[in-house]
Amino acid sequence: MEHLEIELDRSSLAAHPALSRHLIEVPELPAIQLSDRVQPIARRAWEERARSEYIGVMVVRRFHGLLVDVNAPMDLQELALTMLVQEQQHAALCMAAARSLGSDGVLRFDADELRQARTDAPVDLQLLEMIVASYCVGEVVALALIQHSIEVLPPSPYRDLLRRIAKDEVLHGRLGAPLLALARSEEGGAWLDYPGDEAVRRIAAREIEAMRNRDVVEADEARLFEDPAAYSELVAVGIPPAEAFRARYFEALDDEVPSTLDRALGDGA
Repeated sequence: MEHLEIELDRSSLAAHPALSRHLIEVPELPAIQLSDRVQPIARRAWEERARSEYIGVMVVRRFHGLLVDVNAPMDLQELALTMLVQEQQHAALCMAAARSLGSDGVLRFDADELRQARTDAPVDLQLLEMIVASYCVGEVVALALIQHSIEVLPPSPYRDLLRRIAKDEVLHGRLGAPLLALARSEEGGAWLDYPGDEAVRRIAAREIEAMRNRDVVEADEARLFEDPAAYSELVAVGIPPAEAFRARYFEALDDEVPSTLDRALGDGA
């Protein structure tokens, strides 16, 4: 499998007076020294957040392209572009935290993660799969997790970064239900061939099953939380306690995701 190394850096133009006002303000967090056991785990956690957000840029870019291909309304295309920029900004914020913990800013990706290639399926079906899998399942869980993290973490510059990201994630996590409802309506039928609710539920079930089989928290990170001193260090730099984080992940899959689908498909309030 082909791998790519990407440096999430900023150029000198980021300080140009005519350009800087159009860019997100990325804080310069002071370097922080943790214990030898905790430092690499905390750094990796923020690097993985940056990785996830950068992959999110590519996911939304594909989503926008599919919206264009089916001639979706311009407001939907605009929302996709808004989310794309937000994902880019989130990656920069997460990397600022990782750098404060010693990261060199270079992340390794599988090439396919960044290319987000189209499949041979009809464009309408590819778009519907993205609406369901990404915005009715994945982003719903992501919103629940970042909100949970903010609730359980103590005040710190790292929690402040999560709060900034969470303001955008509300859009990402709540887009799915109204967009799916629109797609299955007569209005949506003008630009998307809707295959029926059973097909939607099959797509959702596949994504839910895939997410249930993921490693929610790295094993070495979870073990560190068993040590009180390491626990204190981790939460101080924005890493939420592993056991409760894992429990919230599955709770979101069991509760928020079905509620999202029910609202979209007219089966809930």
